[in-house]
Amino acid sequence: MSENRRMNSIARRIWLSFLLRTLFILLVVNLVLLATTAGFAAYSAEKSALGASWQANLERSLQADDSLRGWAWIDSLQYSFSLPDGEGHTLALSPVINSMARVFSVLVAAQVVLVFFQYRSFRRRTLYLLTPLRQMAQTAQELSLARFDEQKYHNLEDAIENLSVNSPGARLQTGHSELNSLENAINNLIGRMHESYNQQARFVSDASHELRTPIAVIRGYADLLARWGKDDPKIMEESVSAIREEASNMQRLVEQLLFLARGDSDRAAFSPARVDLAELARETHEEYTLIDPDHIWRLRADAQVPCRGDEAMLKQALRILCDNAIKFSPPGSVISLRAQQDPRGTASLSVQDNGEGIKAEDLPKVFERFFRADPARGRGGAGLGLSIANWIIKRHQGHIDIFSREGLGTRFTLHLPPWKEGGDEAADQADSKESSLSADARPVS
Repeated sequence: MSENRRMNSIARRIWLSFLLRTLFILLVVNLVLLATTAGFAAYSAEKSALGASWQANLERSLQADDSLRGWAWIDSLQYSFSLPDGEGHTLALSPVINSMARVFSVLVAAQVVLVFFQYRSFRRRTLYLLTPLRQMAQTAQELSLARFDEQKYHNLEDAIENLSVNSPGARLQTGHSELNSLENAINNLIGRMHESYNQQARFVSDASHELRTPIAVIRGYADLLARWGKDDPKIMEESVSAIREEASNMQRLVEQLLFLARGDSDRAAFSPARVDLAELARETHEEYTLIDPDHIWRLRADAQVPCRGDEAMLKQALRILCDNAIKFSPPGSVISLRAQQDPRGTASLSVQDNGEGIKAEDLPKVFERFFRADPARGRGGAGLGLSIANWIIKRHQGHIDIFSREGLGTRFTLHLPPWKEGGDEAADQADSKESSLSADARPVS
């Protein structure tokens, strides 16, 4: 038997079961209605004849002429009732039976129409519900008739075995169209793995390069101390100062690298709560007014700019932008901090300077790790600050906008999701639970 015929046979059995069940239910309902109607008609006749003297224990009986057959016998039916030791009453049932027959004929006709439409509707729905089963049966039948090509899968195994991990252009190709989707999935996976490997290799290479310079400086001054520094206080003072400075630079670089590594592995602690960006901007403005008197610091902040975030991380990102503004703007120039609620509802925090600006071709690269627009100028830093700031803002599900013109200055704007009273409680609890399971990795300077 074909699968289509088998499915149709199953469907017919379901339809028949539905039809029989419906007819049985209607039969029970009709019998109940018939008994209820007959009882009500008898009670109405008794009540009408006896009035207030009616009682439940009446003497009742049905009588008919036994000599009659067919409908005539039914027409002769009489219902008799009387009080105990009282006058009897007789009621001809023929009019009642005729009225009930007309009513029940209309009711049965309506039920037949209802069953017919219900049957058709149930039939269509059964066919629809059995469609996935029919498709599965057809597919199973096709698979059972299909011939297994073992060589095809041996070719796939050989192609996977011959893939070179070290070749960036390695691609899986078997030549079988049936395996195209599998080949594409494996090739996409290989591409992502190579990209991740290349990023890691570049990261290690750049980190090694950045660490080489302070190590070389420390070693050079250590050699200088070993040769002449013991007897020359000036050389000793210069060497110790340089070694301490380079050691601090190296420590800062290592801490930045560790912070980014923890962030990449999703192990950086993140504790979101309600943060007022206006208050954060005011605190930062006060700090930098004291530690950098060479620039004019200005502040524009709304009364309150609430957002959802980790205060320590956001302050770290703001300090990174302020430090960049100091590096790339001349003394005496203005550096502005601004916190405001955007018309779209997002909270924003911006740092603007009147410095050199960023070249248009360098703008897409400013968030790349170890990128420096002008490394020959030697202004310090490993080119990781903006990468850290960008990671922090992305961790907050926000983004950074850059507006810059050469010779005019640069403005970095942090856009963060606003704080919603009561709406972020569940998210805060989930993030806090995640943070409690991750390693303690606070932002670094």
